Amino acid sequence: MSDVVTTPAPPRLRQALPHALEVAAVVALYAALGAGCGWLWFHVWEQPTGTVFGNDWFADEEGLRRVFDGTAWYTVLAAAGGLLAGALATVFGRRSPLLTLGAVVVGSALAAWLMLRVGLQLSPPDPEVLAKTAEDGTEFPGRLSLEGGHSPYLVWPLASLIVLMVLNFLLSSREDIQGREANDPQWLSRNHPG
Repeated sequence: MSDVVTTPAPPRLRQALPHALEVAAVVALYAALGAGCGWLWFHVWEQPTGTVFGNDWFADEEGLRRVFDGTAWYTVLAAAGGLLAGALATVFGRRSPLLTLGAVVVGSALAAWLMLRVGLQLSPPDPEVLAKTAEDGTEFPGRLSLEGGHSPYLVWPLASLIVLMVLNFLLSSREDIQGREANDPQWLSRNHPG
């Protein structure tokens, strides 16, 4: 009978594991918030209404007022989600700020994409497509959409990076002061006579 010999994990692997778990947790947090914001986006958006005429769908007066509501709600919810996720990532990812920064960039892009995909998946079919085979006078609800090119997709990353920068500055300043006080309790009085 032979004894099984196990070798311990290399030291580098043991040191890298907490960092890898931090990065994975930040990206997972963004994915969950992005999907949740997509669900919320669809549910707070009021669907525009419209009617088919000549195989084209036309929004009615009330529907025309709601055309940009989808983009507005996406922007508001993405900003809130980005601020929340960025704050949580900063607080819990303090061990390695550069890895956290990378995880925030990747996670925020993933969140923006997931929010769009979930919202569109819940949205009714495109009324323009349905109108091609529908009779005149048929009413269809509008589809959730984003107007304004690619700029709405930048809301998640920008909100996340702004809060990451501000919190890192504030937390670093506080830690710096606490470190100076621990090493030299008189440092402030020597530097600021009063």
